[in-house]
Amino acid sequence: MVPAFSSSTWHSILLIGITSFVLNLWIKLNKNKNLPLPPGPKGYPVIGNMYGLPHRYPWLAYAEWKEKYGPVSSFTVLGKTTIILNSLQAAKDLLDNRSSNFSSRPRMVMADELLGWEWDFAHMPYNERWRKHRKMFFQYFQPKYISVFSPFQRKMAITLLDQFSASPADFIAHIRQYVGSVVLHAAYGHEVKSDNDFYIRSVQRAIEPLIHAIHATGSFLVEFMPALKHVPAWIPGASFKRHVETDSQKVRDLRDIPFKGVKASMADGSARRSFVSDNLDKTTPVSKEDEEVVRNCAAITAALITAWVLAMAHYPEIQKRAQEEIDQITGGSKLPGHDDIDTLPYLQAVLLETLRWHSVAPLALPHQALSEDEYNGHRIPAGATITVNAWAIFHDEEIYPDPFRFNPERFLHDGKISFDRQPDPTFAGGFGFGRRICPGRHLAMQSVRMVVSSILATYNISKALGADGVPIEPLIKATDGVVSHPEPFMAKITPRSKVSIQLIEDAKMDLFF
Repeated sequence: MVPAFSSSTWHSILLIGITSFVLNLWIKLNKNKNLPLPPGPKGYPVIGNMYGLPHRYPWLAYAEWKEKYGPVSSFTVLGKTTIILNSLQAAKDLLDNRSSNFSSRPRMVMADELLGWEWDFAHMPYNERWRKHRKMFFQYFQPKYISVFSPFQRKMAITLLDQFSASPADFIAHIRQYVGSVVLHAAYGHEVKSDNDFYIRSVQRAIEPLIHAIHATGSFLVEFMPALKHVPAWIPGASFKRHVETDSQKVRDLRDIPFKGVKASMADGSARRSFVSDNLDKTTPVSKEDEEVVRNCAAITAALITAWVLAMAHYPEIQKRAQEEIDQITGGSKLPGHDDIDTLPYLQAVLLETLRWHSVAPLALPHQALSEDEYNGHRIPAGATITVNAWAIFHDEEIYPDPFRFNPERFLHDGKISFDRQPDPTFAGGFGFGRRICPGRHLAMQSVRMVVSSILATYNISKALGADGVPIEPLIKATDGVVSHPEPFMAKITPRSKVSIQLIEDAKMDLFF
């Protein structure tokens, strides 16, 4: 039976209830305010760590911070906090398990607002616009669909084998042409004819400025004082504005020119099947918003394949074992096909180890904390930038013993791929974390498997020889930047046998019949 309270008593109870709710909410929202930030280098009043941050190969400096400050560290510049995650556990705890709070992107003034990369959905904040872009991209490039690209991947792999025969010293350019061909064909139906292709050069021109804009730490003051983006280019100290005036046009060209080319070819009936043409060729009219999504999503890198070549030059015994596995499947009488890949566990382990051994994206793209959070007794402010050090994860001796050694065996058990002992690098930082994991990873790995298996079936990779006949030791060193390539190196690429040469010739003939 409900007690018969007076009106004033009910008002008091209601007031107490509201007060209790507000108090609990205030406590919940402010419980982290007194917690310290993760440890990090000591800064100065107001400006924080504006000076002294690493500008070159920052992942190496951040890895050293792990030894000094622990797996999670931080720095602050003009009130803007960046959290560095140097461990796989921290990255999974935050970016995977708390993905609803850590799936956005921080404001990137230089990259997005000045250079103009805001159209790339990899840069977009976590909102409905991003979800629409990602959904369209993932539906087209999901594993069960990408087999449609296999015939073209095979065609371009055969072209690369032929190029290796004609000019093996230019193997890096040939690899870039292969990768560019696959991506541009899948996106726009464009077939690259040479490494000097207009679209390939457009990609290179647009990407170069971006490499220096992401993870720029203190390189660009405009990141911490966005109002500076409005200053005239002639003002002393505003050299960044003079650069973006030309660089931003390169970014717009990368997005717009191939897209307009597809629309023109669709109009005259000459368009090849591609991501753009398939998504624009609808029975219902395409809205301007949908057209933007298609254009933006359409816009892999050769770094992984180049790193694999470097590894094969250094580890001939691993190359030989991978070749023996392929020969057992093909009998040495054909090139491996798409359906053969799943029967080549050692080859798959070699590529997984390449992804770990050479961090293609050592820091990847940063995440952002949407709201205040706490991790292991430390405060993560709302709006903080979250940077994962994939290089530190892949070189963590506790999860990848002897990390600087190229060892595919770490992903094999009883002759099968296994991640019981050491984690899959695909999900340990190779392609990002959480809801922002790269949706193009399936196409990327399929393209890599196709061309690498074809090269192993027909060629030997070894160290180049100097004029004195002495092998030249290829340097194992990575370039700086968002995407890290091996530093240019020389390698000797020779046909395995006369049978190998004939395999390539036969494969070329098959392309015409």
